[in-house]
Amino acid sequence: MPQQVVFCVEDTVSLKHDRYSVGVVDRAFGDIDSHSPRPQRDYGEDIERHPDIPTEKFDKFMKTGIPPRGTVLISWQTSLRTELIQEANLDLLDRALYVGDVVKRDAKHPMSGTVIGTEAVCTLFPATIFNSGHFAQSLLEQASIRGVPADELINVHEYVEGALVVYEDWIGRIEHAEDEVAVKLSNNSVVVVENPEELHNNDPMLDRMSVGDMVETEKWNLRRGRWRYGAFDPHVRPKGMVVQTRTTEIDVHWISRRFGTSTDEGSAGQEPPTHLYTDDLENARFYIYDASRCAATTLPGSGAERTYHVTEVAVGDRVRFKDLDAAALKYDGTNSHGKVTKLPRTESLGYDMNVYLVMSTQTKVTVQWQDLTVTEDQSISLIPDPNVEDEDEVWPGEIICTKFEQRPDRPDDVKWTFKPAKVGIVQSVNSRDRIATVRWFANPNINFWADDLIPPSETGALREETEDVSLYDIKSTPSLTRRRGDFVLIHPDSIQSIPGTIGPDWFGEVIDLGLDGKVVVRVGAAKPVVDVRVSPERVTLVYSSDMDDTLFNMAAADGDSEDDSEEDDGSDFDTASYNEMWVEYEGMEGEPADSNNEEDWSTENDDDESMPDLELPDSVETSKTTPEVHSDPDGKSPTIPGNPASNEETSDSPTPMDEDPQVSVPPQNPTTDAEPPACFVVLDSAPPSDHHYVSNSHTEAHTFMRKVAKEHKILRTSLPPGIFVRTWESRMDLIRVLMIGPSDTPYEYAPFIIDLQLGPLYPQTPPEAYFHSWTNGNGPVNPNLYEDGKICLSLLGTWHADERNEGWSPTKSTLLQVLVSIMGLVLVKEPYYNEAGYDVHREAPETKLSSALYTERAYFRSRAFIVHALTTDVLPFADELRYLYRRQADDAPRLLDRAIEASKAILQRSEKGKEEGERDGLRRISLGAVVMLRRQVVALEGLRDAER
Repeated sequence: MPQQVVFCVEDTVSLKHDRYSVGVVDRAFGDIDSHSPRPQRDYGEDIERHPDIPTEKFDKFMKTGIPPRGTVLISWQTSLRTELIQEANLDLLDRALYVGDVVKRDAKHPMSGTVIGTEAVCTLFPATIFNSGHFAQSLLEQASIRGVPADELINVHEYVEGALVVYEDWIGRIEHAEDEVAVKLSNNSVVVVENPEELHNNDPMLDRMSVGDMVETEKWNLRRGRWRYGAFDPHVRPKGMVVQTRTTEIDVHWISRRFGTSTDEGSAGQEPPTHLYTDDLENARFYIYDASRCAATTLPGSGAERTYHVTEVAVGDRVRFKDLDAAALKYDGTNSHGKVTKLPRTESLGYDMNVYLVMSTQTKVTVQWQDLTVTEDQSISLIPDPNVEDEDEVWPGEIICTKFEQRPDRPDDVKWTFKPAKVGIVQSVNSRDRIATVRWFANPNINFWADDLIPPSETGALREETEDVSLYDIKSTPSLTRRRGDFVLIHPDSIQSIPGTIGPDWFGEVIDLGLDGKVVVRVGAAKPVVDVRVSPERVTLVYSSDMDDTLFNMAAADGDSEDDSEEDDGSDFDTASYNEMWVEYEGMEGEPADSNNEEDWSTENDDDESMPDLELPDSVETSKTTPEVHSDPDGKSPTIPGNPASNEETSDSPTPMDEDPQVSVPPQNPTTDAEPPACFVVLDSAPPSDHHYVSNSHTEAHTFMRKVAKEHKILRTSLPPGIFVRTWESRMDLIRVLMIGPSDTPYEYAPFIIDLQLGPLYPQTPPEAYFHSWTNGNGPVNPNLYEDGKICLSLLGTWHADERNEGWSPTKSTLLQVLVSIMGLVLVKEPYYNEAGYDVHREAPETKLSSALYTERAYFRSRAFIVHALTTDVLPFADELRYLYRRQADDAPRLLDRAIEASKAILQRSEKGKEEGERDGLRRISLGAVVMLRRQVVALEGLRDAER
């Protein structure tokens, strides 16, 4: 059975019935990053709907930006239009893959690989014919040149936006280029127009003019121009063909300077100007970094046994042949490649019009897989790895560190640093089992401050032996781990002198990672180009393609026009918000506040019987939103002590909530570990010092206290099983919540502590919330629960509310809704789909592996939460935790025993092998996760045995 074709963003496609109708995929169902809402904002012309797509699906796409499954958004190169079309109508021609990209055979396969080389062949079409707009399909076939290797071509523009440049002792990236443009009119006159920005092309998406483009402008733009042939004639239509472009100015973002220079050394150390003009571009110490150049010299021992081809030609590029005469001989029409017809300059007023449009490409890539095998594949047979950002994934040649500290008992004056217990080189990876084979350095001197490497650092010599370790026990850091395609500064004295070479020898691109702990750097700005071999701690990352969105697009974001801001009328969530987490609270209406009046909450004559808004919304019914907690193997679900049904006596007792806030009432006190804990208690002690908001200011105004009293009454009577709430008589604005993870989720039996504060504007603004993450920096336990304490939830205002999820309503929302949302919609069985935009992929088979890997991490990390809670004073829940986990009475939940039994069952199932069933991350986990979970079981059993 043939494998189903997967379409990705930037793929080149054609219509099945017309191979000359070529386009590029702009949006795809499987690419979350392309799903920004209201896609029409990105295009000048209206997006078209293919007739096979129902109108209602198209209308939904135009609002959400998510193509319906089985469709893609295409920008057609031949007809200059954009269309949402069924994938079944398309053929996949090529996939844009570059050196350093991580790929898979298919999404369900556990092993990934790294692209270490690319070779592309192109189909070209003369730009002068294409841009005239006068061609038919027969002409396309006759004039096309096919199978042209990309390394025979150069971009028509010498200075390309995004290219790296070297000037004096600085590295920069071209952000913008200004060209002067010469246009030939219908009467054969040629003029360099005064303002190139006033030239209009028939392609509204094209923002830079190239030779062969047909353009039109206003007459004043010609009249004020420089006439090279002829003179201004008002009777000649201001329309013609571009015959020459010349860059006169570039804007550069300067990234870094060479080691050993400083601003105190005069002009050599000073940052060059942002705007460079013709004189600067002609400076002998100004270089364009050409990543496509191969090394003419390889230093001894560089390890670059393979030649890595790098070709970066994309569909839509305008190109020239490097050697036009040779191309005319090679492509002479006697074979299937077509014919290059050289346009003599004598027929074009001396201008070189031999410019071609890249209509399509076919790319062959060299891939090194995690098991160290190397293959050559057509790019369309591979897909980008959806787990490329997985923090626990590594590849051969990467330097990794253990997550354990070498000396955790070090003196306080050095505890701000982290010295890993071991540092090594990944030799290969068993991706299915989540196991890496590693060679460790013998005596590394590596220290970190956060993720930054602290100098002086040295990896040193490698041991001969290897060791298999869990991927979850190791990590790579950006300051030490280099990747192919990274651009780096080479530290002084790190390489031997390069005889006969001129130009910068202190900057280059990482092209290979050795298994001996060295990286191969191509010094691409030197003449001739050389490859050198250095230790990774002796190079510093200055630029990678991953930095584009964060480092260089901030300026564009800051410069958004007022028109852009006014365009967002609030009917949809905005693009920036789309990068945050969202959780849908199904069933809640999310109606806006009818009024901001304080009296909507209370009046002077309110009493308990007349309190408004005390009824819970329908969506808070136990059957709909309260997940089952702690089910027994026989399917019975015992009630956790402390839920309202088993705590009627406590709920009927008088509390400050049932009286006027100004009246003093004896507070409730916590239960001891000998009796079931109450679900809600107001304490007469002081709040714990580690409450996240204890130092925040608070208010005790009469109206505020009445609002708090309403919330307390709801919590006291309606909390579902597994949620325990404490507040303090002295600080009624502070709340601490103990939540027990629901059964049949990776969070089962685990405790979660959440701090809340009701601010002075409450309930007009949602409560502040903070999650106590106990993962020690080893990664989040849930997409909505950040390690820095942030809880991403629409009810809290930390995710943009729209029709899919409810925002905070001052007159309707309650603290109970917040807690039930976290319990039922955050602590779920498959937390992977809580990632922003991932929910639409819940039933997609290609996401099951990614979901299973996230779930197994969440499971063993949340087991560590149990250990932390039982070995640390978690106030004010010490007695409650003891009762829930340690107490052995018949009526006690004995969650510690249950957690141990459940974990052992998972270990037993997982160690039986693949034949026992598919891994889901919860009932069956990888061997790498087994290592971690077994470690947690030992710790849990130690706690249990110490108690008995």
